[in-house]
Amino acid sequence: EPKIDGVAVALIYENGRFVRGGTRGNGAVGEEITANLRTLRQIPTRLPLKRPPALLEVRGEVYMPRKGLAALNARLEKAGEKTFANPRNAAAGSLRQLDPRITATRPLSFWAYGWGEVNGLELPERHSAMLARLRDWGLPVNPLNAVVRGLEGANGFAARILSLREGLDYDIDGAVFKVDRLADQGELGFVARAPRWAVAFKFPPEEELTELVDVEWQVGRTGALTPVARLKPVHVGGVTVSNAT
Repeated sequence: EPKIDGVAVALIYENGRFVRGGTRGNGAVGEEITANLRTLRQIPTRLPLKRPPALLEVRGEVYMPRKGLAALNARLEKAGEKTFANPRNAAAGSLRQLDPRITATRPLSFWAYGWGEVNGLELPERHSAMLARLRDWGLPVNPLNAVVRGLEGANGFAARILSLREGLDYDIDGAVFKVDRLADQGELGFVARAPRWAVAFKFPPEEELTELVDVEWQVGRTGALTPVARLKPVHVGGVTVSNAT
């Protein structure tokens, strides 16, 4: 799967109705942002099932498309307000608004990539099949997801996703590989909070060329000297860099 650069969230459905949502936080405790998540039209408030599960926890990523960020920043700049450096910061800031009406004005979107606690639902044999179910139930699943075999297939997928990276309307910083058979996932288990059956393949950081304008020396309180490069400002990785040590 593409590794979306956004904010991880969990959605709780009880008897098919969206009742609660929160950020992943530290893995045990997150922020409750139900009212804000309800403003995202991609998140269904009810699952279209005659016999929905008693409990279904859907896990996914809230993100802001690049075009949406550009439009939002233009609006904020016109209003004399602070703009966002990158889509991830914009998504996080928008989800944490105390007033959901502000969140509703932000161009947020959502991809589902997994699930947590489930009660009253027989899971299919494969992770990919469960994602297909979530898609059928109205939850958006990334169309670039694929089932591949072996190291050759994994390397090919990573190379393809990297080649598509610049043309996507959302930020990704790598790929995530998961063992497809749920029985194998259960046998592999977890190490602390991290599953043995999933691994992230991070893309190399973005690089840009700029000019070294000057070098200045800073004197620390202990007398240590640190050279500071003054650079011609360059936009890289969602921020503008003008100084470097």
